[in-house]
Amino acid sequence: MSVFEDLIDELKNENLLEDTVVVNTNRADAAARPDEAVVLQRELPESSVEPKIESSVKPTMPMEVLDAVSPEPLDLDLPQIERPANEREFYRKRAMDEVSSLQMVEHVLSGVEREHMKTVPVPFDDLNAKKALHRFMQVSGDLKSPEHAEAEFILRQETEAWSYALFERDQKISVANIRRFCEESRPVLSSQALIALARFYRNSPYSEDIRGKFDYVMTRLFSRETEEGLRRLLFQYADMIGHINTLYANWSSIALYTHEDDQIEVSLTITRFDEFRIEIENAESFDELLESDFFSRVRSYKEESAEMFYVPEVVARAIRCNLAIGNRFIDLMGKERARSTTEKISEKYEDVDQLVSNVAGKTLVLSEVLAMEIGEAGADEGDIQADAPPTAAKAAPPRVRRKTDDDSRFDFFGINKWLMIVGAICLLLSAGVYMWGEKIAAGDGSNLVTAKPMAIDDPDIKMYVRSPRTSEETLYAVAEPAFDSLDDDKKKELLAKMQKLAASKNLKKVSLLNSKGRTVGFASQNRLEIISQ
Repeated sequence: MSVFEDLIDELKNENLLEDTVVVNTNRADAAARPDEAVVLQRELPESSVEPKIESSVKPTMPMEVLDAVSPEPLDLDLPQIERPANEREFYRKRAMDEVSSLQMVEHVLSGVEREHMKTVPVPFDDLNAKKALHRFMQVSGDLKSPEHAEAEFILRQETEAWSYALFERDQKISVANIRRFCEESRPVLSSQALIALARFYRNSPYSEDIRGKFDYVMTRLFSRETEEGLRRLLFQYADMIGHINTLYANWSSIALYTHEDDQIEVSLTITRFDEFRIEIENAESFDELLESDFFSRVRSYKEESAEMFYVPEVVARAIRCNLAIGNRFIDLMGKERARSTTEKISEKYEDVDQLVSNVAGKTLVLSEVLAMEIGEAGADEGDIQADAPPTAAKAAPPRVRRKTDDDSRFDFFGINKWLMIVGAICLLLSAGVYMWGEKIAAGDGSNLVTAKPMAIDDPDIKMYVRSPRTSEETLYAVAEPAFDSLDDDKKKELLAKMQKLAASKNLKKVSLLNSKGRTVGFASQNRLEIISQ
C-alpha cells in the first residue's frame, strides 16, 4: 500500500470520499502483465471523454473525481500510515499516482474553463503518457535493469510535458475561479482530486497565484465544514505536519528551508500566523479589524513569506489561521445582525466579501453569511472536536441561589467579596513587580545586547551595503539593490572583505540581509555562503 493510499484511507474514515479514483493494488499488478494492456485504458480514461451523470444538479466534474454527499461522520479512529511493502511497489505506485493525479488536474482545469471562464477546454493529448506508464509497469519487476531506467526516463519526460501544459493553462485561471469551482462542484469534489491539485501546485514554478491556490486547496483538504457553515481541522497540529511531510515525500517535492540557520526564520513565520489568529479571535467587532487593516496585513504577509509558505509547519499554522479568520468573520457578522438589519449591514460592508475570502481559504458571500443561523458556541475557530456528540444538548438554565443574611457582611457597597480579594492580590503583585523592575532598571544594564551603528570607510563595501551595525560578535548590514547584480564569485569576494573588516573589529561573523530582513549572505572564519532567495 502506497503512502498516497494510506492518507486517502484516513480521509475515507472522515467520510470525505468514495472509492472512485485511486487505483487498487490488484489492478496495478494486472497492468504489469503484457496480456492485459487493456486494463490501463479502463483505469485512465481519455481526458476528453467524460461519463454522463444523471443528476438534478448540472454536473461540473466527471464521476472519477467526485464524491457523493458525505453521510453522517464516523468516529475519528484514524489508522497509522504504513510505508510501501518494498522498493518495487513504491516505484510502481508512485508512477500510477502521478499519472492519475495529472488526469484529475486535467479534469478540474477543464471544468473551471468550461463553467467559470466560459471557454472550450483544449485537453492535453495524454496517450503517450499512458503508453509510457504501461511500458514502465511491464518492466518494473527489475529495478536495476536498463529497460527499467529507460522506461522511467521516458515516463518522466511525458509527465513533465503534461504537467507543463497544465501549468500554462492554469496561469490563465484565478484563485477565485479555482475556489468557486471546488466549492460549487456537484457532486462534491473528492479528496483525491484535492490531493492531486495540491501536488500540482506544490511542484509548479512558484508565483503568488500558485501559492494562493495551494493555500486554498490544502485548507479545504485538511478541514471540514459543519452544518452551521463553520470549519474545523480534521487532525491535530502534529498529525497534520506528519501528513503534509508524507505527501511531500510521495510527491517528490523539493524540501525547502531545512538548514539549521533557517529554523529561526521558520519559527518567526509560524509565530506571526499565530499572532494573526489570536488577533482575530480577540476582535470585538468587524470594524475593529477593518480599522487595523487586518485582512490586507495577512494577505501581504502570505505574499512576503514566498516559498517559505511551503514548509509543513508553516502550512499547518496557516491553515489553522485561515479557519480562524473564516469562522470569526461569520461570528462577528452574526453579532452585527443582532444589532442591525441585514440591509444596513449589506450596505455598510458591501465590498468586504473578496477581501475576507482571499485570506480565509473559503468563498464568503456576505448575504449568505447573514442568512446563517449560528449558535453562541458555534465559532470554535477551527479546533478539533473529536469527543463532541453530533448534536449538543440544550444547556440547563443556571441555578439561582438566593442571597442570605450571611452574604451581606461580605458585600460592602454591593461589591462581591471575591472581587475585593482578587483586587487586593492584584494590587500587591503590581507593587511587587514595580519594585522589582525599579531594581533591575537601576542596574548597570550589562545583560542588554543592542546592535550599534558602525562606520564603513571602504568604498568597495559601501557601494553594495548600507546600515552596518554590530552586536557582540556579528556585523550586520543590509544589501543594496546593486548587490543582486553581482555574480556569486563577486558576492563572495565582498563577504570576504566584510569578514576581514569584522575581524579587525574583534567580530566573528558577518550577516548580510535583504530589504525584507532575510539572510542573503553569511561569513565567518571557517564559512562563506551565498543564500539564494
